Amino acid sequence: MRVLSVLALCCLPLAAAAHEVQSVRYADIGGRVSVETTGGATADTPFAVASVGKLYTAATILMLDASEVLDVDGAAPDYLPREIAEGYGGMDGVTLRHLLTMTTGLPDYYNEDYIEDALDDPEAVQTARTALTYAMDEDVLFDPGEAFDYSNTNYVMLGLVIEDATGKSYAQALEDLIFAPLGLSHSFVFGSRSLPEAFPTGHEGGDHVRDYYEGQGFGDGGVITTAADLAAFYHALRDGRLLADPWLDMMLADPVGEGYGMGIEVEGDIVGHSGGDLGFASEVRMDVTNGDIAIVLVGEADGDTDFAWDRLDAR
Repeated sequence: MRVLSVLALCCLPLAAAAHEVQSVRYADIGGRVSVETTGGATADTPFAVASVGKLYTAATILMLDASEVLDVDGAAPDYLPREIAEGYGGMDGVTLRHLLTMTTGLPDYYNEDYIEDALDDPEAVQTARTALTYAMDEDVLFDPGEAFDYSNTNYVMLGLVIEDATGKSYAQALEDLIFAPLGLSHSFVFGSRSLPEAFPTGHEGGDHVRDYYEGQGFGDGGVITTAADLAAFYHALRDGRLLADPWLDMMLADPVGEGYGMGIEVEGDIVGHSGGDLGFASEVRMDVTNGDIAIVLVGEADGDTDFAWDRLDAR
């Protein structure tokens, strides 16, 4: 695996301010790594990366397809609990590929009602099956494959597909297939272990959100990781250490011209994802031609994540 045996590694605190938000800005440009932090964070501070975690889910599904444990073009209801598929109208014609590419037309469970309930009583709603009930009474937006609509519902379902295919929890499947093989010891799905003391104290609208991250994380954004671990994951994908070229090509294909592949945004040679969840914001961008990567993790909802794009533009 690609480790931080690079030309230089510097961890520079940005100008401090009272009650400053914790953040990490990480860049690996031309093999030279730099890390800047605020608010007492360090290069090893773990953050919730929200939708940036969708790529871990997509990679796991494609790894299972490559090993013939499942079929990415198979009918999604065949891998889901019956009540879930029926709750979404039967999901006729929806394949795993449609879920991966956000081309199902399924409505998004992550709405104001879910967020309010998750803040009020996370234990009551924080299972994948319960979360998915929050969109079951909404209409499907279009027929499978006809268009793109970003809906977290797709990736919560994929987390359940992984559990069905492996016989393991979503968290354990990622541990066994990605985190452990790549040596990503600071990465885990929240709810699968106690939060480390260094985990930032995030807030959302004045509400403390640590309890939310003690609950179960889903396939749409349940990963907690450090910037270095996240960069190592991206490098492992680019270098073919998780997926061979046919599956990497599948991941990066944009089926309906909306700049989205499978758990990853694609804009020419620049790929990555943004993320935002209760109390956290994140962004990662990589140039696939040379592996240059920039990451920003912020312990604040709607935090400024422009650094990732700006750092690549400044090369």
